[in-house]
Amino acid sequence: MTLRDLLTVLEAAEGQVAAGSVVLELLQSIVATLGRGERVTLLEHDEQVSPNVAAAILGMSPPYLLSFMDAGALAFIRVGTHRRIQVSDLLESDERRQAALKFAATARANVTSGEDRDLDEIAPVSPAALADLDSL
Repeated sequence: MTLRDLLTVLEAAEGQVAAGSVVLELLQSIVATLGRGERVTLLEHDEQVSPNVAAAILGMSPPYLLSFMDAGALAFIRVGTHRRIQVSDLLESDERRQAALKFAATARANVTSGEDRDLDEIAPVSPAALADLDSL
């Protein structure tokens, strides 16, 4: 489907779909992204992808993604000798990883700003745990 085709679909949808609907916003976002020359990929949550595709979705190297799989932080199944990751598991794992990175950054900022006593009272984190979070 070309950008011109998608613009035609968007124009037709604008007349048929209620303003502010999720479908209309999605179509508008896709058209805007394609208009900037970027690529768009739509995946179903129950679709299974290879580690290489999953790594590309998350913007990381396949070996780095495999380290999460090997550590049990990312669920996968085997199809013969190949690993497959369900898109919903990939997205959930990435949300947890992003939250951990944010927590580590906040904890590190609080420790370096002299607020380590307050942080330890709220959520004690050992230096080893901080190092583990930094490695994410």
